[in-house]
Amino acid sequence: MCNALTETKQRLAAKAERYVPVEEAHRMKGNVRADRSPVDLSLTPTPPPVTVVQGSPDRGLPLDPLPGSLEQGSLFDPPPLGSAPGPLEQGFAPGLGDPALQGAPLHLAGAGPYGSWSAPSPDERRARRWSALGAFVLAAATVFVVVVVAARGIAARMPVNAEAFRAMTPVSRALLLASRSAREDAAAKVLVAPEVFARWQGATPPPEIRHDGYASIRGGVLFTPETFTPTGSSYDLVLHFHGSTQLVRESAEVAGLNAAVAVINLGIGSGAYEDHYAQPGMYESLLADIDRALAQRGLPTPRLRRVALSSWSAGYGAIAKILELRRGIERLDAVLVTDGIHCGFVPGHPSGLNHLQLASFARAAQLAASGQLLFTITHSEIDPIAYASSSATADYLLGAAAGHPVERAPAFDAPPHLRLRAAEGAVSRKLEKQLTPTTEASVGELRVRGFRGNTPEHHMAHLLQMASTVLPELVDRWREGGDRPPSER
Repeated sequence: MCNALTETKQRLAAKAERYVPVEEAHRMKGNVRADRSPVDLSLTPTPPPVTVVQGSPDRGLPLDPLPGSLEQGSLFDPPPLGSAPGPLEQGFAPGLGDPALQGAPLHLAGAGPYGSWSAPSPDERRARRWSALGAFVLAAATVFVVVVVAARGIAARMPVNAEAFRAMTPVSRALLLASRSAREDAAAKVLVAPEVFARWQGATPPPEIRHDGYASIRGGVLFTPETFTPTGSSYDLVLHFHGSTQLVRESAEVAGLNAAVAVINLGIGSGAYEDHYAQPGMYESLLADIDRALAQRGLPTPRLRRVALSSWSAGYGAIAKILELRRGIERLDAVLVTDGIHCGFVPGHPSGLNHLQLASFARAAQLAASGQLLFTITHSEIDPIAYASSSATADYLLGAAAGHPVERAPAFDAPPHLRLRAAEGAVSRKLEKQLTPTTEASVGELRVRGFRGNTPEHHMAHLLQMASTVLPELVDRWREGGDRPPSER
C-alpha cells in the first residue's frame, strides 16, 4: 500500500515537472503578444503566391520585401500556359503583408517586377489625349503639305488641259485649285485647267483640239481638220456620205471649213445607205457617237450647233432617209448634194418621176426657198436610163420649191479647178475632167448648177471639186451668221 502510494506520488511529480502554464505555452509558441493580450488562434488560410514588391514612399507602401510563401512561387515565376488567372492578374493583391492592403486594387499594392504602377489622374489622361491629337494633326498637316507641293511641282512641269482636269478625282481637283492661291496670274494659269483659269479672268480660251488621225464612228470615221477652231464647246458638223475620206478632208481644209467632218461609206449603191438609215434612231446614234469622239479629241462637253448633210453619188440615199425620219433634235442647216438624187419612174405620170421617193428632198427644197436652210445641188449630164437622172430630179425640186416650173439660166462662170494631193491616182491625169457650167437657177437658198459631161470622169469631178463648188457656199453661210434667223442676216 505504501509502495503504491509512493509510486503514484512519483508519477504526479514527474507530470508536474513537465507541466507548463498555458500563458507560457502560448508565449513559447509565438502566440502571445508582448502585452499578454489574447490572440485569435483561429485557422488562417494560406495566402496565394506573391512577389517581392518595391514600395513607393509617396504612397506609404513598405519598402522591404513583403512576407510570402516563396516556396509556392512568385510573380517572377511565370504561371504555366493555360492556367487560370490569379488574383494579381485579376487586378487585386490579397494576402500582402500589410493588412491595410489586403484585397486592395493592384495599382495600390504596387505589384510588378519593375516597380509600382498607378492609374493616371484625369489631368494626366486629358494631357495625354491632347498630346495624341496634336501628333495626329501635325502628321496630317505634313502629309497635306507634301501632297500640295508635289501637285504644284507636277502641274508646273505638265500643264493641265481640260480633258485631264475633268478626269481628276474631286480631291485632286481641290488640291490643284487650292494651289492657285499660292501663285498669281501666269503661275495660276499653268496649274489649273485652261477653261477654269479663263473663267477667273472673265474669258474663255479656245479648247486644244487634236487634229491628227481619225476617230471611229458608226459606219465611218470622224476627223477634225486643221481649219476646225471652235471657241467653246459648241461645234458645227458636216456629215458626208460616200467618197474618199482623205479627199473630203483635204477639200474641207482647202475650203477653210470650221467644222468637224464625218465621212460614212456603206457600199456602192444607194440602197445600202437607205436601208441603214431607214432604221429609226440610227441617225441620232451617229450624232451621239460623234459627240463622244469629239470629247476624246479635246472638245470639252461637246454641244452640236449646226449640221450639214453632204453626199456624192449613191450617198444621197442616206440623206433621203435622214430627212424623212430625223427627230429634229439637232439643227439641220444645210444639205449639199453633188451629182446625186435619183428616183424611179411612174408610168403615165406627166413628169414620169416617182414623187414619193423625192418627198423628203421636196420638203427640204421648200425650207430652203424660205431661207431656213441651204440646199445646194450640182449635177452632170449623165442619163442612167434605168432611173431618173440627177438633172431631172433637180428640175423637179426647183418646181417644188417655187410652186411652179423654173426655167434655168445659162451659166458661164466656171469654178476654180483645184488639184488636190488626195486626188492623185483617183483619176488618170489624161482622163481628168474640169467642171464646165451649163445652167444655173435658185429659189431662195435652193441653188442648182448643171455641168457638162456624161462620163465616169465627169461624175468623179463633182467629188474632186467640191472644195470649189458646194463647200465655199457653206463656209460663207456659217461665217456670215447662219445661226441667226433669216430676217437678221
